[in-house]
Amino acid sequence: MLLLSSQSFPHYGLERFFEFAKKAGFDGVEITINGNFDTQSPKYLKTLEKRFGVPIKAFSMPQKSEGEYFAAYQLTVREFPRVTLNLSSPQSFSFGYKKWMEEIVPKLSQKYDLQFNRRNVQAKAMFGLLPDRPENSMFSLREKGRVCLDLSALWANKEEPMRTIEFLGDHLKHVYLSNVHRNMPYSPLPSGILPLESFLKKLAQKHFKGDFTLVVSPKNLHEGTDEKLLDILKESQEYFDKYFTKLL
Repeated sequence: MLLLSSQSFPHYGLERFFEFAKKAGFDGVEITINGNFDTQSPKYLKTLEKRFGVPIKAFSMPQKSEGEYFAAYQLTVREFPRVTLNLSSPQSFSFGYKKWMEEIVPKLSQKYDLQFNRRNVQAKAMFGLLPDRPENSMFSLREKGRVCLDLSALWANKEEPMRTIEFLGDHLKHVYLSNVHRNMPYSPLPSGILPLESFLKKLAQKHFKGDFTLVVSPKNLHEGTDEKLLDILKESQEYFDKYFTKLL
């Protein structure tokens, strides 16, 4: 199942986002809960699901400010049983976020039948030495359990997608799909330097049962030009179908 991420559309309302997902033929959407109160309203989100016939299959939070939305996040996701939670590994001094991830989210997932994945992000160093997210390595994520693999973040960390598939094994449950074009991460799928064709074929051969989310930066989607934007989304959807869906 290929989902479309709402974080790729920060300058559009959720209605337009759902409309784009519907027109481009996506199987569902992933909602990033942020400062937009519409993303925090289960009633409104369910209204959009029904209106457009596009299900919400996953939830995430902004990487840079995840600590601001604990309460809103857990109150929203519990209204959507069996969805996936894709959450980035905590920063070194984000003690509240780390405690919430370790103690609250697993209980929340068990009670409301949610699937909790830890997501890799681009590594940064504190004081030029220490990693800002010490639990962000593939080894640490695998040790914790279920993993959501962000391909552009993997590229930024100079790690290789094909080897990562083998390393993660059955711990890989979700993939954030994007390409890297002219050194720009989070580009559309058809053009770029990542071995996406081989990556998707490999997962198809392994009968991968997890979901995918297309995450493209707003700049690479050509915001404001709806016809071009839809063409980009449809091309990425067709690329995914060609190298994954049709090979299952």
